[in-house]
Amino acid sequence: LLGHKLREKNITVRKDYCADMRDIPAFVGELNQVWTNLFDNAIYAVPKNGVISIETKCNRNDVTVKVIDGGPGIPEDIQSRIFDPFFTTKKQGEGTGIGLDTVMRIVKRHNAEIKVVSVPGRTVFTVCIPFPKKEVTE
Repeated sequence: LLGHKLREKNITVRKDYCADMRDIPAFVGELNQVWTNLFDNAIYAVPKNGVISIETKCNRNDVTVKVIDGGPGIPEDIQSRIFDPFFTTKKQGEGTGIGLDTVMRIVKRHNAEIKVVSVPGRTVFTVCIPFPKKEVTE
C-alpha cells in the first residue's frame, strides 16, 4: 500500500519482530489503519534515503509495537495536540489531521495505549495492546 512512497524516497525499513508472538483478539482491519497511518507519517517525516524501524515485543501481558523514524521530530510544544482531530504538522494540502485522531480512537477501542517520544532525529510511536485477562473458573 505504501511501497511506492518508500521507493520514491529510497527509505530503508528495518524490522525486529517478536519471535513468539501470540494471537490477540482484535479488529484486524482497524489495527491495519493504525499501522498504515503511523507508517505513512513516518514516511512523510524521514528524508530521502532515510530509515524507518518497526519493532514488536511481547510478554505475558501485552504486545508492544514501535514505529520509529529518523525525521526532524515533533516540536515539544505541539506534541500534546497531535492526536487532536484536524490537527496536522504537514504542509497545507498534504494532511487532513484525521490520521492520528483515528489511530487514537482505534487504540482506545482495543483497550490499548499509544505514546510518542520525539526529539530531532528520532520519533517513536509505541502502541501497547494488552492480552485479555483470563477469567478464573472453579
